Amino acid sequence: MTRSSQSRPTRRSVLAFMTMAPVAGALAACATPGGGRPSPAAAPTGRAVAGNPFGVASDAPVEIVVFDGGYGQTYIKLPIELYRGKHAKAEIKQSATQQIQQTLQPRFVAKNPPDVVNNSGSNAIDYGALVGDKALLPLAPLLQAPSWNDPARTVGDTLRPGVVEVGTHGGEFLVLNISYGAYGAWHSSSLFAEKGWTYPQTWEAYLDLCEKMATAGVTPWVYPGQFPYYMFWWLASMIYKVAGKEVIDKINNMEKDAWTDDRAVAALKAFEAIPANGWVLKGSSGLNHTDAQLQFLQGKAGFVPGGSWLEKEMGDSVPAGFDMSICRVPSITDADDRPFGALCAKAGEPYVLPRDAANTAGGLEFLRALVSDESAANFIAQAGALSSNRNAKLPADAKHGLVSINKALAEAGDHIFGLTLDTRNSRLWNDIAKVMGRFMNGDVKADQLATEAQRLTDAARK
Repeated sequence: MTRSSQSRPTRRSVLAFMTMAPVAGALAACATPGGGRPSPAAAPTGRAVAGNPFGVASDAPVEIVVFDGGYGQTYIKLPIELYRGKHAKAEIKQSATQQIQQTLQPRFVAKNPPDVVNNSGSNAIDYGALVGDKALLPLAPLLQAPSWNDPARTVGDTLRPGVVEVGTHGGEFLVLNISYGAYGAWHSSSLFAEKGWTYPQTWEAYLDLCEKMATAGVTPWVYPGQFPYYMFWWLASMIYKVAGKEVIDKINNMEKDAWTDDRAVAALKAFEAIPANGWVLKGSSGLNHTDAQLQFLQGKAGFVPGGSWLEKEMGDSVPAGFDMSICRVPSITDADDRPFGALCAKAGEPYVLPRDAANTAGGLEFLRALVSDESAANFIAQAGALSSNRNAKLPADAKHGLVSINKALAEAGDHIFGLTLDTRNSRLWNDIAKVMGRFMNGDVKADQLATEAQRLTDAARK
């Protein structure tokens, strides 16, 4: 496969261009009398002392409801035991369900909710409604409390970048996400070694590599055309690389001139060379996510978009020795705002404390145990995903993909950003993603993608 000599952007023209560029309703529908005003949060049930920062009474019962999803239930056993170790007389009731909204929304309305809720999954209670009704306990005291393992560090000190930002709604930190994932694209380190390829650190070298891949019979890219939002993370990573946090914040906040910012267009223009040169696997537009990932695992494509879950999701389909590795965006111009190694990463798997729970102090204490070093390491081992605790250790048998993410996050340092548009306005997220799918198919160009994404953003903001 060779580059077309028609009016498609070449590597040189792309580089030349860039150097010129500098839960609303479900709960609210059942609102209780009194205009939705919050009742006072339950006071601590005991006196705060060293080792017990929230003043939890040892005999105060705690009820925990966990989402019965892909992470399973095993990981929750250790933090329960840690809690019991400090509060031996406490009765702890833990249950699991996939029907969080159906099961718990009536209890929120009746003001007798559980103390801790893992509000996750497709049947989670809408956060817009929870925030609007002030049904959640602010978690600022948790951030300021001494961490479970080291009183000299606060819980906030132990959290990875962006955890507080993602969990902040209406100006308050209300949601503690306990998992942490990287998003973008993947490649096979073993395939690269076999072919003598080196993952590039500059965009010019990246385009050279794509040409080598195509010549060797490996199409550079495949993507799930049925779910084009998978491309959102990689394209946004390129924008972050060139433009930094300022433009990403504008995209997340649905602001004017977010997508049409010259720096955002420059980043999209760089990637335009991929579809323009036929470097997207034919038929990608009809693939779902697992089909696209299978093409990647079979060596038919060199790069596939996705997040931390990909390796676990594909299970036995991952060939032995495939050495799946997360990709970092190469440096696109000499004026990039961020260095090579910058990553899209975000916390997930949300836990909340209902404001009207009987034992809010116990809820805070349980969350403190949940993100302790040992509980976080246990989560990684049981769930196969990273923890939002930056100090958690990987198990000795951690898979290659997880190891690569952990290493990439460490090397990225503070050069990490998160996309929150998907939770702020999921419809806008999907509408823009559809245009990204057309971009990947070569049906629209970079400037057209930017213009349409901005038009959709402006319409959603009105």
